[in-house]
Parts: sequence; structure tokens; C-alpha cells
Amino acid sequence: MARRTRGMTILSYLISLTALCIALGYVDAVATFYVRGMLQVSQEGGGFAQAVTEAMPPRIIALEQTRQAAMLLVLVVIAVVAGRNLHQQFGTAFFAIGGWIICRYIAIRTITDWPGSLADADTVLYLPEPIYAPLWMPVVVALGLSALGVTLVRAGAMALKRG
Repeated sequence: MARRTRGMTILSYLISLTALCIALGYVDAVATFYVRGMLQVSQEGGGFAQAVTEAMPPRIIALEQTRQAAMLLVLVVIAVVAGRNLHQQFGTAFFAIGGWIICRYIAIRTITDWPGSLADADTVLYLPEPIYAPLWMPVVVALGLSALGVTLVRAGAMALKRG
């Protein structure tokens, strides 16, 4: 009789997290679409560049900040609940945050036909204050976070096997 292992494989775990990232990235992109529409920002190009963000009412900026904080909180709580040790918890958080960022921009591109390239500028983060950068910067950070996340999830799984 084959020995049954406990829990998920690393691959199935990462696939499940990727599905979560796709869903949360899409939800976040839809929220961005609605905010852009409310602010009458072109839906067929043009990001939340500095001029657009600076023209936003303070209440909208506060809502964007709390939306981003809530999304990060969801991802961190999922990591704490899903990870079986500290390595896996940090790895899950890093992987999920990186995946969410990448999936968010893919979904925004699908919905609005923006960005035209990774050189387009955007307000990439609202916490603690709006941060503006070309899109390649958060994408590189997101890829690095995701890679670090995979490494830590694997290290956590190996530690569980040894222990």
C-alpha cells in the first residue's frame, strides 16, 4: 500500500496561491476601473500618473490607501493561516503579494487596454503616500518577491520533512 503524505505538494500549494492572486488581481483591477471611471480618467489608456493622483480628492486617496491596506491584510492573513511554519508563512506572503501585483496589472491591461508598455508611469502604491514610478519597477519587485516566496515555501517544506 502506498504511503499517504500529509498536506499539499509544493506545486499544488503554489498553484492554489496563483489562483488566489489571479482572483484578487482581477477584483483590484475592477476597483481601479471604477475609480478611473468615477474620476473620468480615460479607460483606454493613461494610468494613475502623478497629475491624475494629485487632482484626486483627498477622500478618494484615503479610500485607495485603505483598499490597498485591506488587500495586503487579506494576503498576510492568508499566509499566516496557510503556512505551517514561519518560512512558509513569509514565503506565502511574499509570493501572494508579488503575484497579486502582477495579476493586477495583467487584469488592468485586459480591461482597459492600459498600460501600453512597462515604461508607462503609474501611481504604484498609495501607502503611506502616493509613489509614482514606471511600471517595470513594481513588476521587477513583484517577480523578486514571488521568487523569494517560492524559495521560502520550499525551505519551510524541507524543514517540516526534517522535523
